[in-house]
Amino acid sequence: MALSSNNSTDIRQSDLWAKYLEELGWQAVELTSNFFVYFRPIPFLGATIKIPRALLPIPFKEIGQLAADKNAFFVKLEPKIETAESNVNNIISLLKTNGYTNDRWALNPTHTIQIDLTKNEDELLAAMEKDTRYSIRAAIRRGVEVRQTNDIEQFKNLYFATAKRKGFWPAKKELAILWQVFSKNDAAHILTAFYKTEPLASTLLLSSNIVGHYYHAASSEKHREVMAPYLLLWESMRFLKKKGCAVFDLEGIRDPRIPSPKGWKGFTLFKKGFGGREVEYLGSFTKYYKLWSKLLFLPTRFF
Repeated sequence: MALSSNNSTDIRQSDLWAKYLEELGWQAVELTSNFFVYFRPIPFLGATIKIPRALLPIPFKEIGQLAADKNAFFVKLEPKIETAESNVNNIISLLKTNGYTNDRWALNPTHTIQIDLTKNEDELLAAMEKDTRYSIRAAIRRGVEVRQTNDIEQFKNLYFATAKRKGFWPAKKELAILWQVFSKNDAAHILTAFYKTEPLASTLLLSSNIVGHYYHAASSEKHREVMAPYLLLWESMRFLKKKGCAVFDLEGIRDPRIPSPKGWKGFTLFKKGFGGREVEYLGSFTKYYKLWSKLLFLPTRFF
């Protein structure tokens, strides 16, 4: 059964993403045009395979052959299909027919916000919540300035401090390689908000084709009253718009289908204040080739 999708290719299905993962020890195979599969050998166990934001049609036969060749113990597939699409039931049925079960441990955001950057700035501001517009203007009045710095060391200092404060483990190696690979191709950019020369908030943006991504963000506990993160996100929108991006993906908000830390509630409310369209993807699906791996991960269905 063949199905097709009109969705554009995701950054996770790009040559640069393949290069990034290869630098981290994964191997990339482009099974069909713009359909990358990433696998990683695990000593004594076999291999794990992941396919993020996959477009239709999904080449199930070729995936199965690769899994057999690499002795994979599971394949994790996350289609770039929205739950609101008319053919979603057919897609779910097709996945199940090919041995994939839905689960609750996604590798990539399953619920996000996308902002239409083809609108003019007045329209973008009008689409925001009143409190968000107020915070942006308050940051400007109080003297916050946002500049493109591309200073990865300064960003890391803020990011690691944010991770410690909020209790998550920063992927230091992944961050360094991500910046190295994407910045060389003018596809990664760091914007930082300053107050009296002090960096208060910073973001690492990625851009691919016509889509910009609010990929990583960090902030200081100092001078929270000046609302630096609000101006930073607004200036990120303006920056990516000038670069020719038509869509700004805020890279994830809380999805009630997926367990998430309590801290997700705060940044979800923050992101929602900027308007845009909420996008809910179909979710994450796994096919287990070894019984022990199925017992180990204990998937929980939500369809």
